[in-house]
Amino acid sequence: MSKKEKPSPLKKLLKAWTSAGPEERQAFLDLVSAEARAHTAAAVPPSGHDPLPGDAAALIANGRYLLPSTIERIESVMRARRLSPSGVMAELGFSSRDPSLTRALAMKAALRLSVIAVLAEWLARHESAS
Repeated sequence: MSKKEKPSPLKKLLKAWTSAGPEERQAFLDLVSAEARAHTAAAVPPSGHDPLPGDAAALIANGRYLLPSTIERIESVMRARRLSPSGVMAELGFSSRDPSLTRALAMKAALRLSVIAVLAEWLARHESAS
């Protein structure tokens, strides 16, 4: 009796890709592109300018999840401005009753991509003002 051949990681990835929904596929592509940009940025020697590229959303989140460094940055701006997560959501143009930012900061929960995009601009604006 012959043993059944184990599927390669590539075959597993392709199978998972075909069964994934559009949102999951986009999150995966965002993850891969963010990692590629991170490897490219690590390969470039520091030249003394601001390390923020034009697409700041790639630096604050990995897909739909905030990076730990981003959580620290958001919390420092919130402390400096004496804001709560609901106050930040209101400044971003979302309902102050929306608990998604609170969950993302406290429990590392996922955020909507629209919130991440606006949050990147908000964070850049308020970090530069400090």
